[in-house]
Amino acid sequence: MSSAETRRQTRNLIIAALVAVAVLIGSLFLFTNANTDRIVAQNSQYLESSSGQTARRVDDVFTTSLRTVQTAASIYENTLTNGTVDPQEAVNVLDLSQFDHTFFITPDGIAYNRDGRTAEAFDRYYYTAGIAGESGMCFIDNAIFDGQNVVAFFAPVHYEDQVAGVMVSVYREDTLTDLMTTQFYGDSTPTYLCLPDGTIISQAPATEDEPTNIDEVFSSHELDGITLSDLDSDIASGNTASFTYRTPEGVGNTYMMKLPSYDWVLVRSFPASITNGMISKANISGTIVIAGVLIAAAVVVGVLMAQARRKNIELLLERQEATRIIDASTNLFNSLVSVDLVHGTYEYLKNEDNQELLPSRGTYDQLCAYLKSVSASDAEDNQLVLLDTEAVKAALGPDTPFIQQDWKVNRGDEVRWHQVSTLSLARNAAGEPTDVLVTVQDITDAKEQEIASRQALEDAFQAAEHASQAKSDFLNSMSHDIRTPMNSIMGLTAIAGMHVNDPERVRECLGNITSASKHLLGLINEVLDMAKIESGTIGLSEEPFDLPESIENLITIMNPQIAAKGQILDVQLVDIKHEHVIGDPTRLQQVFVNIMGNSIKFTPEGGTIGLRITELQSRIPGSGCYEFVFSDTGCGMSPEFLKTVFDPFTRANDSRTTKVEGTGLGMAIVKSVVTLMSGSIDVASVEGEGTTFTVVVHLKLRDGEREDLSDLEGIRVLVVDDDAVACEGACILLDDIGMRSAYELSGQAGIDAVVAADTSQDPFRAVILDWRMPEMSGLEAAKRIREVTGENVPIIILSAYDWSMIEQEAREVGVDAFISKPLFRSRLVQVMKELLTGEVHTIIDEKAMLEGLTYEGRRVLLTEDNMMAAAIAEELIGMTGAAVEHAENGKLALDMLLERDPGYYDIVLMDIQMPVMNGYEAATAIRAEAGGRPDLGDIPIVALSADAFAEDIRHAHASGMNDHMSKPLEIETLVRMLQKWMH
Repeated sequence: MSSAETRRQTRNLIIAALVAVAVLIGSLFLFTNANTDRIVAQNSQYLESSSGQTARRVDDVFTTSLRTVQTAASIYENTLTNGTVDPQEAVNVLDLSQFDHTFFITPDGIAYNRDGRTAEAFDRYYYTAGIAGESGMCFIDNAIFDGQNVVAFFAPVHYEDQVAGVMVSVYREDTLTDLMTTQFYGDSTPTYLCLPDGTIISQAPATEDEPTNIDEVFSSHELDGITLSDLDSDIASGNTASFTYRTPEGVGNTYMMKLPSYDWVLVRSFPASITNGMISKANISGTIVIAGVLIAAAVVVGVLMAQARRKNIELLLERQEATRIIDASTNLFNSLVSVDLVHGTYEYLKNEDNQELLPSRGTYDQLCAYLKSVSASDAEDNQLVLLDTEAVKAALGPDTPFIQQDWKVNRGDEVRWHQVSTLSLARNAAGEPTDVLVTVQDITDAKEQEIASRQALEDAFQAAEHASQAKSDFLNSMSHDIRTPMNSIMGLTAIAGMHVNDPERVRECLGNITSASKHLLGLINEVLDMAKIESGTIGLSEEPFDLPESIENLITIMNPQIAAKGQILDVQLVDIKHEHVIGDPTRLQQVFVNIMGNSIKFTPEGGTIGLRITELQSRIPGSGCYEFVFSDTGCGMSPEFLKTVFDPFTRANDSRTTKVEGTGLGMAIVKSVVTLMSGSIDVASVEGEGTTFTVVVHLKLRDGEREDLSDLEGIRVLVVDDDAVACEGACILLDDIGMRSAYELSGQAGIDAVVAADTSQDPFRAVILDWRMPEMSGLEAAKRIREVTGENVPIIILSAYDWSMIEQEAREVGVDAFISKPLFRSRLVQVMKELLTGEVHTIIDEKAMLEGLTYEGRRVLLTEDNMMAAAIAEELIGMTGAAVEHAENGKLALDMLLERDPGYYDIVLMDIQMPVMNGYEAATAIRAEAGGRPDLGDIPIVALSADAFAEDIRHAHASGMNDHMSKPLEIETLVRMLQKWMH
């Protein structure tokens, strides 16, 4: 081959190579442009979808938050009984966990924070709008408490026709940032929430130099097909729009849409850096192709095939990623269906509920027929728009991209709520929708909560009306209940006056007058207690007491009523480990007496009254959890009355109960006292079968005296009771003490067990017998046992009843001691020690205690306006040897102190409620004279008053008193107080 031909071939090869390179470069250029357009379009679709989801999420959060604040304001309105509002109480109505911040604004513009801080808010929009009676949401760029940007939700609190304040809860900017943050390929997409004027409320993700207006975000970018003026106009109008922009990094996408329920606009950008990275990744393939062709021309075909295969893999990955995103989006919905309105067909894209009930494809008429068959909505205004083609076209106008409806459907035996959204996918030249996408989401839980909230508001309104009516009914019933004992007292007084010469008749009348007076006093006390509870002045004391003593006092109080009606009292203890506690025994006793008193009143003769006391596991360190279950076999309560049993002035309107007198306040007092104790009370009742009240309270524990139980260790004791539960409980206590126990369930079995033990090497050292057992009573069993064993074995009678009536007979047959049910550990230890070891329990001699105080020559100034109370106090104090001088009011007491020489009186006992000058005023006046009379600053002043609550004691100390004694006067307390202050 000639050199010319060689050069020609070489030239042709070079030209062919250059042409090939040019073609490859041109192809690469077209390829990169196509990739860019495709990726930009793909990102734009994703941006629209994710922006819509975020906008709906933000919209739902705002709507729910506003409803929450409105509901809290409405609930608090219903608690107001007068125009006075407690800002701290109001702000505590709303659970702070949903919001970043909550405060309450009084009509004078002062905002009260939950932590006690205050600030002026009269220049804030939520204050002016709220005081005007409006509720809503607003943006604040300088919050009053922390200066941050916040979104505030507010609602007015009304009292009658006036606005009593404004409840406000806020989200800080960082909370909104978390709400709007969305990531794609590991990078956050910039998202802005804007006001109609373009002001940026919140930005996600947050940056150090955050722009304040949306124009600042795009002012440095090159916008495609839109200007900043167009952008401002679209945001102001709430239009949905999308556009691209260019930066040195590449092409970015932006989509903006108005929140569905508010005028605020969500703007989201797809960063150019992410788009550029995706484009670069796609273009690498083309670069590899060119490099492969230039480097290895010999394997062009192979390289092209490998490149094609690689490209297919990349496209598959992209398709899989797109599918994953679509699947993740569709998981939000139960069903997705595409409807062709022009051809009258449908196709289910996703159908979780009705795979077998409806084909995945079919005619539009089939779809409508199925939807009508499962609809549970009767009202025409709750029918789906989807069921009528013309209705769909009318609803989805040119400016309406989608519509949402709440729809009730039948699903088997239950009714479910669905949210049906109909979106326009395509429109004809006239702007009418031709293809729509229908999404179905189950919102039953949210809908039920909404219905429940609405019902709660209606119930609160009904409760307020009921309370008003109940108080009117209460006045009518109280008129009768108070007049009844009053008429009895007046009538009996007249009868006694007519029989002054008949002592027996007068004594009978006086006894009846006392009974009627106590009943009248009980009615008045209930009304006064309820008044204190409602006014918030009631308080709880904290003093040490023993559960056994409180329960025994309760049984002692109630036993006469139980015995009078021939009822059975059943008291049980379960796992009581701590008997020594700290609390308010008076209020606790009040709760128990009210509940058990009602059980007795509404239980017929021969019925059963039950009390079970259980110590539960306590989650509070240093406190015991006690459950008291009161049950009866009485008339029970209807389900309707159970709903109002704890309401004040409420009594069941029943022929079985109308003759039972009462104020209707007992259960309201019980509920309030238990609530003050941070406890709980529940009630269950069946008409004609009985009622059960369950009270759970926490009481602080205190250490009891450590007992030496070594003398009782190993001693064998027999328990005889027809109740197996009672036997097992007693044996558990005995074993816990260290003794050895056994039990029998009848008197004869107990006698046989004692006889068998006597013949063995391990006899019983003590026997505990229940008083009332079938076939053979405890007394008869005791007599038989005494005949068998002689005087060696102590016999103890156990009873839940007043055993004083059988005490003499029991002593005669050989009974050594008595123990009341329920059987507490401390009482059992005390009796066992007395009988088996000879240890004698010390009995307090109150007279000896007083006479043991040698206060001859000492003087006490007693200030008391009640002559009878003064006479009693003078008698008791006089037994100490001290001289008592009496002043009828605080003014006289002050004068007497000033008239006498310093040191004349050793102590002042001061009543509180007195005419002329009360005890608080007198104590303050006495201390005020200390400048001229130093002794009056040091003389002990002790309050002696029936005002015995915790706040009364604090008031006494604040007025200058040294200590406090409550009425009625207890001897031990008086002795302790005199010893403390009369050194």
